Amino acid sequence: MKYYDLHTGSGNLKEILRLARELGWSGLGIIIPYDRDFSRNLETLRKEIKTLKPKLDIALGAEISGEKPGKIRRTAKDLRKKLELIVVSGGDLEANRRALETPETDILSHPYLDRNDPGLDHVMAKLAEKNRVAIEFSFNEILYAYKKRRSQILQNLLGAAKLVKKYKAPFTISSGARGPWDLRSPSELTALGRVLGLPNPEIKHSLSEGILQENRKRLGKKWVMPGVEVEP
Repeated sequence: MKYYDLHTGSGNLKEILRLARELGWSGLGIIIPYDRDFSRNLETLRKEIKTLKPKLDIALGAEISGEKPGKIRRTAKDLRKKLELIVVSGGDLEANRRALETPETDILSHPYLDRNDPGLDHVMAKLAEKNRVAIEFSFNEILYAYKKRRSQILQNLLGAAKLVKKYKAPFTISSGARGPWDLRSPSELTALGRVLGLPNPEIKHSLSEGILQENRKRLGKKWVMPGVEVEP
């Protein structure tokens, strides 16, 4: 099986690519912030990847953060035409809901950010299932938390996992790596999924290229709509 970590940063990219391959990853989703320097940073990243010639399947994406909830859908639609992965940074309940209402969103990251609850309810879990927006479970959130905050994050993750499982919402498990030493192996992220009580077949799918396959079709000239493509 080919394993994909769909949410890593681009800091010290050469080392990230080297270590990811050693850990057993087949592909990475490299996500950069969507801000005023996004276009320039994306072009720089593309050139760096081309120079490094990684022996990994690389998908590029943007993380929408700090955007007014009402603008999330418009921003995601614009980015959908250019990128393989679109991530919305969660935490605010309205932003969480808007992200899950938007089919162009691929991943809702840390919906529980700075909260004492999962940042989700049954209505939002149903929206995630309907619009195929994956809820992210990030190892990085646990790694950089301490004492009571780490305990709270684990409770939030367990609460989110319970809703995901009950309503069959899609999810992804990622390292959320900021740099090379934050990366974790596929077996470690699989173990996190099991600790959260997520089903094994879905854990396996969450570490695959599943999300990327449809998105790459969308970026091709043959794609018309989900399930419809122009014959050659």
